[in-house]
Amino acid sequence: MAKTWVNFECTFNTANTVNALPDSIYFVTAAGMLRIAYVNIARAQDQLVNIQPSVCYLDADGDLQAAIMSTPYGADHKITVDSVIGDRIRVRVADQPNAGGNYIGEASRVPGNGMLTFDFKNDNGVLSKVHVGHAVKNLIPGKPDQGQMKVAYSRLEDARELFGKGVSPATITDIIAR
Repeated sequence: MAKTWVNFECTFNTANTVNALPDSIYFVTAAGMLRIAYVNIARAQDQLVNIQPSVCYLDADGDLQAAIMSTPYGADHKITVDSVIGDRIRVRVADQPNAGGNYIGEASRVPGNGMLTFDFKNDNGVLSKVHVGHAVKNLIPGKPDQGQMKVAYSRLEDARELFGKGVSPATITDIIAR
């Protein structure tokens, strides 16, 4: 049974609900994903740019998302892919007391506005570097534009420099939006 997949190519933002910095932008290709996370300028400088090979999407109000989020930090090995059938990805989360042991739920290979990002390194179903992100918005299906990727990275560097000079997140957002 397959435990890996080809990513659905697209570009989208995720809704930053943490601070006044710009929304993150994702560029997803068949083989990987690039996330530029402005939200992390003020809280996690090592997570401003993230490249992961695998990404899928979760129901924001679903039990699978809750099970993944309840997994302790450093216990990524408890989250595995059981199978991939078409666009459906069956994910197992071990040691879930409310599920009587293991919880198995479905994620989607195909994004939709309002769904949560779920990205990670997938070694034939064994996951590491697990990250559940914010809700997808402004979804644009299709191969990401290389020029947009360069512009987004350049804006991130500008934002990082401004933040280092003490410029407020709201002002950075206004400048980046221009």
